[in-house]
Amino acid sequence: MLKYIIELIPTTDNSVTLSSSEWAIIVMLTKYPDFNRLIAELKKNNNMTMEEIKGLLGNLQKRKILKLFQTEVSAEDTATISSPQTSVAMPETPSIFWERLENELSRAIGPIASIVIDDSVSEFNMPREKFPTKFLYSLVEKVAAEINSSVEKTQFQKAMLEVIKQI
Repeated sequence: MLKYIIELIPTTDNSVTLSSSEWAIIVMLTKYPDFNRLIAELKKNNNMTMEEIKGLLGNLQKRKILKLFQTEVSAEDTATISSPQTSVAMPETPSIFWERLENELSRAIGPIASIVIDDSVSEFNMPREKFPTKFLYSLVEKVAAEINSSVEKTQFQKAMLEVIKQI
């Protein structure tokens, strides 16, 4: 059985620009790492067609932002993948992320940045100290919604994308 896997690729290039649809794919990828579920959610929540999704994934892959590949999965692995995991250790977010998040957001919205971050983190029902890295794109998107200027929002998202890729 074949399984599709998508991986984000860290980069040192500071000139990454994402469209809202590309950003949506990256955000959804952190929520739904399973390829089939990702596609289903993009179709449902973002009203994307399969052709649009393929085009966007292809573009992100060409720009070396993500890598899409197939892997062979044995029947035994398939059973393991589909069975629920009771306690999977998720990597926690390093403190450098929180510092950069607050600095970048402060540039865009001023001194209330830490309050906005705390409120957004609390919506995930977990403290900063235990915040899993797999939710970082979703957190950035939630925090970015508080930035009124589209130019500043884009700059914030670019900066945070680079920080997340380095984690």
